[in-house]
Amino acid sequence: MRLVRLLRESESTTSGEWRLCLRWLNAYSQELSDLEVTPAQARALLYLQRNPDSSLQHCARVFGVVGSTMSHLVRGLHRKGLITKQRLQQDDRQMLLALSPKGHILAWLLHKQLNARLPLTAKAS
Repeated sequence: MRLVRLLRESESTTSGEWRLCLRWLNAYSQELSDLEVTPAQARALLYLQRNPDSSLQHCARVFGVVGSTMSHLVRGLHRKGLITKQRLQQDDRQMLLALSPKGHILAWLLHKQLNARLPLTAKAS
């Protein structure tokens, strides 16, 4: 499955398929380190590019990680200025995540670089 397909179908994508996406991103860790992001951060940026205003809890479920792991990942992206966090007024425990302008540019670069190198088909394991 191509990365583009994973991103387009992100709502129905299983956590196993997102783990496969992370493995692909790990294969390009050198290019990612040049962009100063980890594979997990790149995966989160690509997901938020297609799913703006996702909650932290929703992202954790999609990626198959616990909330504290997702929170740590989000904190790093926020410190770099790549995402914005916004609390809902009606429920201040809910936090919505979206890409900042800088995050949009980086997600576009990631998408362009990685999609050119990914295999056309692969199966999630």
